[in-house]
Amino acid sequence: MKYQLETIPVWDAVENHADSCIICGLMEDSLQRKVSYYLGNSVMNPETRLQVNHRGFCPEHYGMLSEEKKPQSLALMSHTRLQETVRHLQPLIRQLGSSKTPRGVRKLAKQLEAAAAQREVGCLICDALQDDLNRYEFTLVHLWGSDSEFVEAFSKSGGVCLHHLPSLVEMAPEGLSGESLREFCGYLSSQMEAWLAKAIDEVQWQTQMYKSESAGKDWRGCQEAHKRAVRREIGRARIHDQG
Repeated sequence: MKYQLETIPVWDAVENHADSCIICGLMEDSLQRKVSYYLGNSVMNPETRLQVNHRGFCPEHYGMLSEEKKPQSLALMSHTRLQETVRHLQPLIRQLGSSKTPRGVRKLAKQLEAAAAQREVGCLICDALQDDLNRYEFTLVHLWGSDSEFVEAFSKSGGVCLHHLPSLVEMAPEGLSGESLREFCGYLSSQMEAWLAKAIDEVQWQTQMYKSESAGKDWRGCQEAHKRAVRREIGRARIHDQG
């Protein structure tokens, strides 16, 4: 598959994320752009409204849109989206009034559950985020294989979290082969081991600092080690939709 390069944002992420996953940083920025897009002028675009009606958003991102201070934009999208939802679910909802037997009620409940779940399958934001993730990871791989300065900068960055490691490794053969591929995967392996070992040590020190005998000892910057450990394992920016 052919991917476009996005060298500027990847370079910026490498230089600005010394203690956290650079891909998470990129994806957080990407997510904010997507949220702003769907709550901006795009709501007046008939094509966008049709996409929202049929594809919609995953519960995570739909909830995120609702938390933004753009009620008019979301109301416009929700109006036509709900009309489409009613078209799909209204026949089943109306059957509720005539259901009498336990077996019939349970059957209808299953049908409603399946129909409602189908309306939650798919997400325009997740789709767009996946495109960006592919492009950013391909760019990172490309830069590793073509720019020695980037290799040095990447080695001083926060690397990647455990969540993003598999997809980055999967992307690696798209731009690397032979010895360069081996070196890249070897570096990711050693960097991840080092980061995880550091996280374990910091969390262990943090647990000890809550003991009475540790009063007055140096925290060694581990007051929020638990948060760093969680972020290192699960990341900060994830694509939620699997439909």
